[in-house]
Amino acid sequence: MLLAAAASLEARAAARARDGGTLRLAVVPEVRADRWGETPEGAVLRELVAAPLCRVEGSGRVQPVLASVQRTADGVSVVPRPGARFSSGALLGTAELAKAWARAVERSPVARAALGPVRELAPTLEQQSRGKAAGLLLPLAHPWPDLEVSLCHPALAPVLGDGGNDGVGPYAPDGAERARAVPAFPEGRPHPDGFLVSTLARRAAQRALETRSVQVLLGDGGEAAAPALFATYLVSRPQARPMVSLLEPRLDRPALVRSFVGGPAAAMPGLLPPSLGGPERAASAGGSPGRGSGTALLLYAADRPGQRAVAQRLQILLRDAGVSLRLGPRTPETLDRDWRAGQGDLALRSVLLPPVPAAALAVVLELAGDPGASSRRLAPGSLASSSTTASAAAGTGGRSTERSARSPCPARARGPRSAGRRAGTRGPDA
Repeated sequence: MLLAAAASLEARAAARARDGGTLRLAVVPEVRADRWGETPEGAVLRELVAAPLCRVEGSGRVQPVLASVQRTADGVSVVPRPGARFSSGALLGTAELAKAWARAVERSPVARAALGPVRELAPTLEQQSRGKAAGLLLPLAHPWPDLEVSLCHPALAPVLGDGGNDGVGPYAPDGAERARAVPAFPEGRPHPDGFLVSTLARRAAQRALETRSVQVLLGDGGEAAAPALFATYLVSRPQARPMVSLLEPRLDRPALVRSFVGGPAAAMPGLLPPSLGGPERAASAGGSPGRGSGTALLLYAADRPGQRAVAQRLQILLRDAGVSLRLGPRTPETLDRDWRAGQGDLALRSVLLPPVPAAALAVVLELAGDPGASSRRLAPGSLASSSTTASAAAGTGGRSTERSARSPCPARARGPRSAGRRAGTRGPDA
């Protein structure tokens, strides 16, 4: 009897944690506004209801989640996982994946860069969206060994429609601020029965964590559990390059990052050589800064307080240089559309960079807005001659005056034994 009792106690000690309860999350307003997961914190929150196709482990190995990628003679085939369903109940198939990517390409520069190696991307996705093949066939214009990693980016997480809520995730939305667990999620049912999101100001969110009214805080700018690159670039059109030259000697990048970028961050200027779009020469150390004239329009994402603060600082610096800089706040979707349509002279663009150098370089070139140049620089042989600088490109780009690298998930969690424990959430690594 003693042996039987001991055996049963041992089994109970090793048993799976009991399912149930509600996970309560606090997020700051800018995280809640990031419905497409374009910031590190937004990507963590969005992954709960719209998981990526795959995950990149610390070793670099790709772990399939919603689809597997198979190499073919002409390219790759992306095969959706059988049984994966959107929160609306629709099955994730080849046609649905093609339509989701077509919408993502119109909205996100990262999605365009990740799928940039695909030959005739738009016609390919259009054709596949009408078919019923078992896999999405992607012919490649040139060899791209990092494509599997690129496809794991949150920007390519499949969703139905334009709302961004109908994805395939461990939870399904149950109202504006709630979600319920999905037992049939391919990776298994999550332990909590659901989660509840509270949108709070930064101080109120931190107080809620300290008083244990929430278990997780996203967006407090605290120290992060894992490193990754979330980079902000100032991109410019050819006619605005003289204004960027006026900014260079006036701009204190480290001070700008310390003042306006939340979380661990660093300024990383000028790591790309001129052949890949970097500055022609370093800014002169001595002499008085030059002056100019004229007006320019700077576009920035209105829902990013950090971008607004940086834009206002750039406005002051250019005013001191004799240039009138007008600020144009946009929603992230409108910003991308207007910039591609030719509006604005300068723009602040923030992106989560892929965790491999060549794919990160592709994003930087996409932000520069020259598809022809991107194709030439990423063609066979081009990357081999710049392998050293390509790794640096993961965090910086040419013609940018403010850049930052910070963690993908600055989430703080309150556990029963430790105050302020970092949440074990998963984000893109770099």
